[in-house]
Amino acid sequence: MDKTHTLSHTYKTRNALAFTPSRIALLVASVIGSTALEAQETNAPAVEESTQYERVIVTSRKRSESMNDVPISINVVSEDLINNLGASDFTDLLGVVPSLTAYQNGPGRTRLSIRGVANGGGNDNDTQNQETVGIYLDEIPISMGGMNPELALFDLKRVEVLRGPQGTLFGAGSMTGTVRLVSNEPNLTEFEGKYELSASKIEHGSQNSSVKALVNVPIIENELAVRISGYYLDNGGYIDNSLTGEKDLNTGMSKGAKISALYIPTNELSIDFSYLHHDYSDNGRPVDIDSTPLFVRDYPSFDGYDDTMDIANVTLTYDLDWAELVSSTSYFDRSIVNPRSLDLLFESALPPGITPHELVDLTDSEVFVQELRLASTTDSDVQWTIGAYADKKDVFYENTFPVPGADAILGVPSSAFGAPDDHLFYGFDDLTVKTYAFFGEVYYDIGDFSITGGLRYFNWEQEIAFYQSGLFNGEANSDERPKGSVDGFNPKLNVSYHLNRDNLLYAQAAKGFRYGGINGAIPASVCADELAQVERDGGDTRFFDPDEIWNYEVGVKGSDSKGTVSYNATYFHIDWTDMQTSRSFECGFGFKENVGDATSKGVELEVTIKPTDGLVLSAGGAYINTSLDADVPNLDAQKGDAAPFVPEISFTTSAEYSMQLNQDLEGFGWVNVQYTDDRSTEFSEQNSNYRKMDAYTLANMRVGIRFSGYEISLFANNMFDDDGVVRAIGRPPFDPPASIRVTPRTIGMTFRGGF
Repeated sequence: MDKTHTLSHTYKTRNALAFTPSRIALLVASVIGSTALEAQETNAPAVEESTQYERVIVTSRKRSESMNDVPISINVVSEDLINNLGASDFTDLLGVVPSLTAYQNGPGRTRLSIRGVANGGGNDNDTQNQETVGIYLDEIPISMGGMNPELALFDLKRVEVLRGPQGTLFGAGSMTGTVRLVSNEPNLTEFEGKYELSASKIEHGSQNSSVKALVNVPIIENELAVRISGYYLDNGGYIDNSLTGEKDLNTGMSKGAKISALYIPTNELSIDFSYLHHDYSDNGRPVDIDSTPLFVRDYPSFDGYDDTMDIANVTLTYDLDWAELVSSTSYFDRSIVNPRSLDLLFESALPPGITPHELVDLTDSEVFVQELRLASTTDSDVQWTIGAYADKKDVFYENTFPVPGADAILGVPSSAFGAPDDHLFYGFDDLTVKTYAFFGEVYYDIGDFSITGGLRYFNWEQEIAFYQSGLFNGEANSDERPKGSVDGFNPKLNVSYHLNRDNLLYAQAAKGFRYGGINGAIPASVCADELAQVERDGGDTRFFDPDEIWNYEVGVKGSDSKGTVSYNATYFHIDWTDMQTSRSFECGFGFKENVGDATSKGVELEVTIKPTDGLVLSAGGAYINTSLDADVPNLDAQKGDAAPFVPEISFTTSAEYSMQLNQDLEGFGWVNVQYTDDRSTEFSEQNSNYRKMDAYTLANMRVGIRFSGYEISLFANNMFDDDGVVRAIGRPPFDPPASIRVTPRTIGMTFRGGF
């Protein structure tokens, strides 16, 4: 049920313009002032006039509302922008959403961050990686530490990026924000379909091609409909292996199918069902070695990736007339095979004659989630949402280092160290996590003021069994780990004021948190001295505690009365305490601990302008400064050091123009520029793994025509073939100096149709 406020109208946003702070202040003041003057000059509320503009409806507070009435910082990536970008997964959206950044280690191995709350990398597969940004597919939480799934962005209504802590409604994984992929629902009244064909060529590499299609069938009009979609993406490669002669080794494939159904048996009850199967695989990470020409590497081990998942959900919605009762039941099953080259380690630590072989990580996870919530739907000045949440996660992770022939060459059987034959290392984590929570938010309108109070009680328990063995472990061990548990409260307070029907000013204080975890056993036989030092310092390598942030922000958002200018401006200040940081030992092992505090502060700006019919100018940017509040010796970092992988300045600008060429033919053009500032891989240059990543700029464009329900377009992504680095690598003796770069210039054609 749509209970959208009538205080403001909304229009379709794209992205926003990067003005200087002084210019944006003048623009905001001008918009607010002119709108207020117009309101004084007429006695009519002009609500009727505003309805001609398209409203952007979001469900960020688990109720349908106009985006301009939600007093938090939200970026909505529309289906049009997704199509213009040719985005194949959410990583492609990083450059167009201010404050959203990532630690990238190849497709499917991305760790998101928002507002600069980031402290570096770590092992992709570590079961103790706790995410700071929650990712949802409709009602289903799918985020997973450093292995966030990258689903194809097809048949989506929009992507909502909620910036700032969302712990009250979305829990611990949304410490700094939430990304929501919102799907199109089955249409109960119309038989319809859509399809898309695309082909392109990567500079320095091979071809891409994709096929996407969907069909919507109303089986019983206004009562039951089914929507079925599918996609197949053949991704080209651009990394060559100079040692083996293999070309374009990082080719990949993504395919999937989704079926969703909507059944409304009575006027009060609706039942939504969805099931998605997704497969992704590639033949190697997009890594090039810095000492060779660009897009070339020279080691033999295979590091391709395989990711299979099944996601299902049943959501029941019952209209009680005074409130809406929602039950959401989700199931998420995922299997990952994630090899990693350790060829440099072979060269430095093993005798000649042993053929290099990759480390192979396997992760199987199964998650059940149940949420029950009740949200008011009356016209009262007091609105509320309350609910209960529970989940159970089982993860089995194997860390294997098979090296054929190693036992014979070394003259020592792997079994002497508790490992399978020809395994220099073998270990596993068997993890069970159970959580439950109760949450609520209350919204109280007092004239033009609105006060929001939120609170979440959470309870988390974790049990884990470890086993580690092999020559590199020095022995077999399965040290018993303590059971992890924590509970507590997560509050939020928000005060907003409607300057007029179209503009909103708000201030918010909210706590964000994430759970702690249990570290794996560190073998005393190979790390005795370093373990002894930790014990002398009073530390504990067995577990780490939750960390938290307090986020304070003020913002203003809205539009002029005609919907020709819209804007969003936010200032935030974040205090981050008890940071979860990783300490690496010289012996090759390490553990997580709570050491260090940091402060992040910055500004997010977004503006959209429609100066004439058919022309949309939009842009957005962020300034973020995240620095340590004190020295952190285990990171070789000092007070004032900037957070890794966070650009201080980033912005995006775009222009789109469409015009009617004749009665049946429409032409359109779109151009976009994205800038990402310098970043580093560590807090401090004193850290031996420190690498600097230079700023880079991407330019994209698309031009085409539309006629009779069809669209044909030509596009160029990274038009000027920038070779910007998104992740620099260098951790001897495990990794040589190397880089993961933006995809080279890609030029192609897209054909879309529908019925």
